[in-house]
Amino acid sequence: ELIEGAEYPIEKHVLTTTDGYILKLHRIRPDATFRGTVLLMPGLFSTAADFVVTGPENGLAFVLADAGYDVWLANVRGSRFSRKNIKLSVADSEFWDFSFHEIGTIDLPAIIDYILRETNAPKLYYVGHNQGMTNLFALLSAKPRYNRKIHHAIGLATFGYLGTTDNRVVRRAAELTDKLYSTLKALNIHELKPTPDIVRLMSGIVCSSDMNELCVEMLRGFFGSTVDRSRNLLPTMVDDLLTSVSTRQLIHIGQLMQTKKFQQFDYRNYMINTQKYGQAKPPEYNLSRVLLPVSLFHGTKDFITSAKDALRLKDELRNVKNFLEIPDLNHVGFVYSDRLYARVNRKIIEIFNQHPKA
Repeated sequence: ELIEGAEYPIEKHVLTTTDGYILKLHRIRPDATFRGTVLLMPGLFSTAADFVVTGPENGLAFVLADAGYDVWLANVRGSRFSRKNIKLSVADSEFWDFSFHEIGTIDLPAIIDYILRETNAPKLYYVGHNQGMTNLFALLSAKPRYNRKIHHAIGLATFGYLGTTDNRVVRRAAELTDKLYSTLKALNIHELKPTPDIVRLMSGIVCSSDMNELCVEMLRGFFGSTVDRSRNLLPTMVDDLLTSVSTRQLIHIGQLMQTKKFQQFDYRNYMINTQKYGQAKPPEYNLSRVLLPVSLFHGTKDFITSAKDALRLKDELRNVKNFLEIPDLNHVGFVYSDRLYARVNRKIIEIFNQHPKA
């Protein structure tokens, strides 16, 4: 609806993964001279809407299409547009038995291969926000042949290592990861769906008078300095834009914060880990297998990924072409800021235009 409302042509595509998830893709064809094919991968709690919500002048999907790129927007398993499986219902716990690892190693290769078949392109460009870039690292660690299918990848507010955030709310959440995992399993809760009512309830608790300082810190981390306006808009934003995630996705991220390692999911059970991985502890992702050119954007106000963790990731990757620190931009500012074109999107186009057509 956001794309049609902006009077851009839209195509809707559907594919099925090897484990039966039915994924929906959206496509915006360019009017200008063709420069290449681009896949946009949203982050945690997000859908393809992230890349169009700020409108034609700011939305990355629109800006890329105007610049001549054939834009594909992904929606991964469990999100609002991809809530079907050929064998499972969303009410089944098995439907939600995934983290960013399965999204990266199963959904992402299916999406890439589908796009390349449809377009007859040998390669595509890639932009991932938040978990959207983490998915790619999981894929390349497991299936390095996909390096040959991506011309250049750009990560916005990317996380891999998450051990040094100085935000007290995030640190406290990480400390409670194991307790939360046990509680959710005991309650048979496998899907976490942010609804306006839940957000109002949680903001009322977290933002009570005795927790006000933590609340302000958290909201500034997400939305910048306009805390009062952001707090009022939060339920509406959740209703319009945010989508469900599996509990394992959040627990996996909490584990990364706890261990300070970029590793696969820890079942906290020796037998299960051994069955899954052939060892008692989950293996770390092998970033030496990420060979394609990468550019990383980090906001200096990002309260989830610290500058230290972002630089550690940069140093671990073998082919980082650009590391850009964007002043005063927070974690979600890469999709919700009203100044995206000047601060981020123009730089993305410049990076892609430096390379031959994919």
